[in-house]
Amino acid sequence: MTKINTDTLTKTLRTNPRTGSAELCAKLGGISRATLTRALKGLGPSVISGGGSRRTRYALRRPLRGNTAPIPLYRIDENGQGHEIGLLSLTYPEGSCLTNQESLPWPLDKDMRDGWFEGLPYPVLDMRPQGFLGRNFAKIHAVDLSVPDSPDNWSDDDVIHTLSLMGHDQPGDLILGEAAYRRFLEHVRRGDARFLSNAQAEENYPRLADIAMTHGDAGSSAGGEFPKFTSSRLLNQRKVDVIVKFSGADNSAAVRRWSDLLICEHLAASIMANALQVSISESTICQYAGRTFLEVVRFDRHGDFGRSPVCTIGSLNAALVGGSVDWPKTVQAFMDKGWLSGEDVTRVTLIWWFGRLIGNTDMHEGNIAFRPGLTLAPTYDMLPMMYAPASGGEVPVKLYSPALPLPAESSIWRQSARAAVQFWDTCSEDRRISPNFRRICEDNSKILAHFLAR
Repeated sequence: MTKINTDTLTKTLRTNPRTGSAELCAKLGGISRATLTRALKGLGPSVISGGGSRRTRYALRRPLRGNTAPIPLYRIDENGQGHEIGLLSLTYPEGSCLTNQESLPWPLDKDMRDGWFEGLPYPVLDMRPQGFLGRNFAKIHAVDLSVPDSPDNWSDDDVIHTLSLMGHDQPGDLILGEAAYRRFLEHVRRGDARFLSNAQAEENYPRLADIAMTHGDAGSSAGGEFPKFTSSRLLNQRKVDVIVKFSGADNSAAVRRWSDLLICEHLAASIMANALQVSISESTICQYAGRTFLEVVRFDRHGDFGRSPVCTIGSLNAALVGGSVDWPKTVQAFMDKGWLSGEDVTRVTLIWWFGRLIGNTDMHEGNIAFRPGLTLAPTYDMLPMMYAPASGGEVPVKLYSPALPLPAESSIWRQSARAAVQFWDTCSEDRRISPNFRRICEDNSKILAHFLAR
């Protein structure tokens, strides 16, 4: 009876990931499948198998910080109940395998449906700390977690290590790892006293802003560059979770401009909902202790502890398409694959043009998201970022020159342009915005209306 040296099989699996039986038999000198089966059993739990029937393939388990145990993946439903949906294992030389007890509700190619991912499962990768909150989180916990002090420099292993220990309140409905899930349970145990009334928000928000700026209270890792923290609120007798962006507290030109932009973001959401008929993230403007606060309701949170799934266009694009970062082209590719409706392609294109016409120069791939289906999630982070102060605090003068469409784009452009004119008009009349920026908005309305009339 032919025998296979364990080291030989291990080396073959290490250098040939996700390999099927026939290919393994050939690489091992033409051994029989029965011999291969015995050899694989001899390696015990160090071998991972994924796929069913004729699609079964094998890989060698790769340790995470010396630990080869698979990491449980949990889902929190809209009622706040937890469910274990799979076990995540890292594989040699890279990549991962998710053995599904419950399939992910997202588009998956054949390999992903078998559990195999080139890197990390993209809904998990979307949970990584990022933006202002992510940088503060890394700054606070980098030493304890033995990871770089900037999440931009984290490897996939660093992401998994961090999420499995502390990722209990990431975007979406997933929690990775038992330790992180226990943190969620502690969150539940503390009860609902966390939901702040209006009076409590007025008392606590200035303090939370100071903490976010000086100590990095990272809460959730929603992306973006605006200073922010997270909170839970009682709004109109509803329990909601919010992301709170805020301005500085002095009267400098830069702080006034940041305050103006927060108010513009609030107004842009209302304009999109009414003029473009797209779903938006509900928001509220508050002004306490010299700061302007923008509360944005999280659409992935429900009631006391409920959650729902969400994926950004960036994670979907990178994992499944890998093409243009241009939103309209990306969603067109999604529709071509049968994942997205034509109506949502139109909505995304309207939002994209509206953003360009109000001077949003920060429409990155983390700023638009989808629910399972795919269906477009409520829109967020839409504001005229071209007018943001420079990093040194200067408020430079910017020339507004609206983007113009190709002939095939003109119909959608006109819809978005009419909404953008309404946006500039509304901002020019809002007394919460500084007089200087109101004049800029008034001028921009006239410029865009001129092009629209032509």
